[in-house]
Amino acid sequence: MIVQEPIQVIVWDCLNNYEYDNAIFLAERLHAEVSSEETAFLLGTCYYRSGRVNEAHNLLQNILLTLPQARFLLAKCSIDLKLYKDAEIAIGSNLDIVASEFGEQAPFALQVLAKIYNITERRSKAADAHRKALSLNPFMWKSFTQLCNMGEKIDPHHVFQINNTEFSFGVTSLMNLVSNSENISFVNTNIPNNTSMNSNVTPNNIISRTPMTMSTSITPETQAPVKRMHSVFSGMAPIPFSPSFGMLPMEESPVLYTPTLTDSNEQKAIPKIVNSLKAQMSAVFSPAPRCLGPAPRRSSRLFSNNNSSYSVKENNKSPSRKFVAPKSPSRKNKQRSAKNIKPNSVETNERNKSIEAVTPTITPKNSNGIALLHLLKELGDAYKALSFLECKNAIKLFQDVPSRQLASPWVQTMIARAHYELAQYEAAAKIFSDIRKQFPSRTEGMDIYSTCLWHLQKEAQLSSLAQELVELNRTDPIAWLASGNCFSLHKERETALKFFKRAVQIEPDMAYAHALLGHEYAVAEESDKALASFRTAVNIDPRNYVAWFGIATVYARQERWKASEVHIRRALTIHPHSGVLRCQLGLAQAALGKMDRALATLERAVALDTENPLCRFHRASVLLRAGRPQDALADLHHLKDIAPRESLVYYLLGKVHNKLGNTHLALMHFSWATDLDPKGTGGHIKEGFDPSKQEDLPERS
Repeated sequence: MIVQEPIQVIVWDCLNNYEYDNAIFLAERLHAEVSSEETAFLLGTCYYRSGRVNEAHNLLQNILLTLPQARFLLAKCSIDLKLYKDAEIAIGSNLDIVASEFGEQAPFALQVLAKIYNITERRSKAADAHRKALSLNPFMWKSFTQLCNMGEKIDPHHVFQINNTEFSFGVTSLMNLVSNSENISFVNTNIPNNTSMNSNVTPNNIISRTPMTMSTSITPETQAPVKRMHSVFSGMAPIPFSPSFGMLPMEESPVLYTPTLTDSNEQKAIPKIVNSLKAQMSAVFSPAPRCLGPAPRRSSRLFSNNNSSYSVKENNKSPSRKFVAPKSPSRKNKQRSAKNIKPNSVETNERNKSIEAVTPTITPKNSNGIALLHLLKELGDAYKALSFLECKNAIKLFQDVPSRQLASPWVQTMIARAHYELAQYEAAAKIFSDIRKQFPSRTEGMDIYSTCLWHLQKEAQLSSLAQELVELNRTDPIAWLASGNCFSLHKERETALKFFKRAVQIEPDMAYAHALLGHEYAVAEESDKALASFRTAVNIDPRNYVAWFGIATVYARQERWKASEVHIRRALTIHPHSGVLRCQLGLAQAALGKMDRALATLERAVALDTENPLCRFHRASVLLRAGRPQDALADLHHLKDIAPRESLVYYLLGKVHNKLGNTHLALMHFSWATDLDPKGTGGHIKEGFDPSKQEDLPERS
């Protein structure tokens, strides 16, 4: 019969070292020998990490799951396979029950549940799940960003703080270990008093509320019951080895004692482990499945006062931490060990002193976790401002963060996004260009960068960016969005549509990809397909103002001005500081005969974005229609200076001079407009999200 626990140790080591094929082979052998929920979870984890999601799902679906870790894995598999109902059943729908059943894994389970609710358009429940996750763990940054993206009013100063005064980074786990260390029982017939021990000690080898039915002994012959310590997942049934999938990783720090598979005499390890438990309680425990002690909280792992140089990444192994076979203790050490054996009362006093000595160095007051929470408050304020498109304030807040954080690519990307939302494409493109030089393999935000280059009509840079991104990763939707923008700029509509469709195919839930596809359909005058793409984008992200704007432009081209006004107002509720959106609203109002409202709207648009030529052009066109050609001249002369090769500007100047009776000036400007655009099909003023095609909608109507 296969020895079960050593094989599990080897499987987790293979997973931690990314040897998935070897891990799968061994896990399959183990599951074939001992078919249980624990071995199924181990095999399912191997399948999932290696990308074989279907196999993992089928394996777990056919088993009655009681372990929260196994239910969590089944939910992850179901979401990947778009089986959202199965995922919700696996996790549960009651937030309080989920929080109690999953213990310290609960915030991650709640995030999965929120994702299910968001996809199935139950956004209020998704917001509740994210809030619950943040209340359990203030370091769940993803939940905070999701709430901001959903438009929820959330205060970073209220979220990123330790509400519970008992919240301590690892103290509870340490107390459990100390208080239960005397309850460790051993399983070995060679030791007097029938005490024995499993040489492969795990965080679950010491007392637990829920006993395991699976044997944890070294050999099949020893079936004595083993007491265990409380699991880090309170209220959960422990498993023989703590998996790293979907669980809070433990801190990388020195191990009390770790027996190895190469031990010639495993029983020599017993006194070392006992003495380590009694004398070295200040150690923080390793994530390796063979170490002692439960997992401290994630915050302790991230920012511990321990001057350890180990990486904070899960499953990362420092080259200096090699497990070697322990040497037999010297005679002196044996004598000292014998002297250390004292009555139980004395041992208890020593343990209490150890706790008192250790606790002050782990509590939040002396932990860098407080510093992290303070940083999260600063970044949270800035990200919230950006999410609500208060871009100028967001730029200021991001620039106020510490210098090291300011130099990081994520903060620079957020600043570039803020400039993009303000239509400051030159500034945004410069920041994105610097990010590309320093981090050439980074793709986050490069879709926005490609749109900035498209607005700026920089064909060479956009072509180079698209080619580099495709070569970097052909399965990244951002690469195909950049390629689509590149061919759209070259007026190759069919190729652009093909690449946008490819991006949507790779990532169907990417709202921005659907919005760009819709705009390309609109330029190609395929209104029905454009509306379908825009509506899909809105269903994915109701706060995607680009899609609402696209719907309004399609209705405007169909001269359905009332519907256009309704949708553009919806976009303005999301982005009230956009001059482009106010221009479109002014056009709709002018077409409906609301000239005074239209002029007031366009005046505000010009005030919001004084450098945007689009706002001035539309104000000039509405002033001309309102019978105020003299007032329109000032805007048109300003446009002629900043856009001297725009044929539509000269065309509109010709109409203004014709209205004023300046026939010779009107003919001169009409002639210049014809020279710049002989066919009258291109070279118009930059319009919204398609600067290559602008139609004078009020004139057409």
